[in-house]
Amino acid sequence: MIYLVFPTSWHPSQPYLSLPSLKAFLNQNGVHDVVQRDLAIELLNDLCTWEKTKPLYERIIRELNELSSRPRLTQVEAEKFAKLREAEEIVMALKDQIDAAVDSQRSPEFYEIDQYMENLKIMDVWLDNILAPYYPSQLTVIGSQMRFSPYSSKEVIDSFNHPEENFFYDLYEQWYLDGILKEDIDILGISITSVEQIISGLTLAYLVKKNRPEIHITIGGSVFTKLVDRLEKDASSLFDFVDSFIVHEGETPLLRLVEHLRGDGDLTKVPNLIYRQDGVVKVNRPFAKEELNALPTPDFDGLPLDLYLSPTRVLPVMGSRGCYWEKCAFCSIPFDHMNFHVRYAENVVNDFKVLQEKYNCDHFFFTDEALPINFLRTFAAKIIEQKVDVQWTGELKFEKSLLKDDRIELLYKSGCRKLIFGLESYNQRVLDAMKKGVELSWVDDTSEACMKLGIAMHFYLICGFPTETEPEVMDSINFVLNNQRLLDSPGFSAILSQFDLERGAPIEKNPAEWGITKLYTPPEHDLSLGYTYETTIGMSSDEANALYQQLIEKLGREVMTFPHNYSLSDGLLYLSHHQKHSLLERLGALA
Repeated sequence: MIYLVFPTSWHPSQPYLSLPSLKAFLNQNGVHDVVQRDLAIELLNDLCTWEKTKPLYERIIRELNELSSRPRLTQVEAEKFAKLREAEEIVMALKDQIDAAVDSQRSPEFYEIDQYMENLKIMDVWLDNILAPYYPSQLTVIGSQMRFSPYSSKEVIDSFNHPEENFFYDLYEQWYLDGILKEDIDILGISITSVEQIISGLTLAYLVKKNRPEIHITIGGSVFTKLVDRLEKDASSLFDFVDSFIVHEGETPLLRLVEHLRGDGDLTKVPNLIYRQDGVVKVNRPFAKEELNALPTPDFDGLPLDLYLSPTRVLPVMGSRGCYWEKCAFCSIPFDHMNFHVRYAENVVNDFKVLQEKYNCDHFFFTDEALPINFLRTFAAKIIEQKVDVQWTGELKFEKSLLKDDRIELLYKSGCRKLIFGLESYNQRVLDAMKKGVELSWVDDTSEACMKLGIAMHFYLICGFPTETEPEVMDSINFVLNNQRLLDSPGFSAILSQFDLERGAPIEKNPAEWGITKLYTPPEHDLSLGYTYETTIGMSSDEANALYQQLIEKLGREVMTFPHNYSLSDGLLYLSHHQKHSLLERLGALA
């Protein structure tokens, strides 16, 4: 059996696309013994259930009694004791509310914003306290925090020796491991797509390998795609419990891995594979990319679709991989995908139709890094022509061509209800330094057109790009905060992020162009995805950090977090629900 797992954490409103894409491709090519499992939503659901977590509360009481019996406590023990005392009280106060809060997120109460916010608050407070035995480790609905750095393989592996803190180890072992081990698994695939999933995903790999060493464990996802050189150079100790890593795109490599493991065992013939052989790490180059138009519609069968925290399904879809622009100085997306390629619009329309009928789903989230305008034009026209009644959102780059021939109007008619833009900066010099290829007039005209039509917008903003000054950052903030029409437009959201210099970004290759004099990664951070740096132009790192802290607070006072800033997919549902009465009127006016 091929057993595919998506580990904690991810946003709980919708599944991630990686496993359904892999399952569909394997099935298409004759491999049918494929099981996919979303442990992220399963763990969250189990932890937010009083019946399931009673033993954790009993543990809180036991550990409180044990610590209170000691004549003196260390500082760490005293901090944990205080947390346990707090948890004892809060868990009892919330035990009759937690199940109701989860159920409420799956009901029409989801659309009542005060109730929505209250549900998420209850869940976060509950998680913080029901997991008090693992202090100082913490889990929220959408993330986790431990004292073990996910950027250090040494610390990740050390976390396996501390199940009293690594709740993934303890809870996976208690709740899920026996069921996994009982399956007739020959290949376990784990998708690690974010830093948040490094410890949880590798913990699962370690537990399975410890108990079933004959299972071939392979790790996929974008995280390790950025770490090929580190894995190759250091002969990482991760290979003690991970048999291989699949980097870049994974459909054909996973199929070939299955074929060769079940056949001649020759891993040299598996593209995009990294593995250790006779103590030496091998990397199968050149890296291959998929023919996107040969890929089938994703298959979500087997995922617990009723567990996701929304009353209506939102499914991820793909129109392209990579980015057609490929020039932004700060971006490592081209490094992840090698080069841009796109799926035919008619194939994507067919994906929408199949998924709508099969899973009773009318809302879709494009996972593309930047949807190509020509693709969108054709896609939207075909959706309208074939009378496919859906609503969707996706990410775009500001382009002059988007403003031609009523294209934004066409998108609205096809069901587009929100556009997500990587604005990054509203300062022309900074945009040019970023090599965004964007003019501010396009931003103004696109924003105006979207507001006029009723398409919501999300802006990603960056603070602290190398060479950037404080007044230049304020240009971006003021563009949002001084624009009341924008702030009042339904569904508007904006997130400010602090600049990170990522591995694989163009800045890494020529840092002097941006006044960067030193790139540095702590030697123990062998899994680091970025660098600290020094610069001679613009704000220092400390100045940028101070400004960032000030501005996220300022932005948060004006741009409401829930639901649109908290979850873009939740925001899509919220827009769809609250605009349904005016939608026919708007579409009629456009016609």
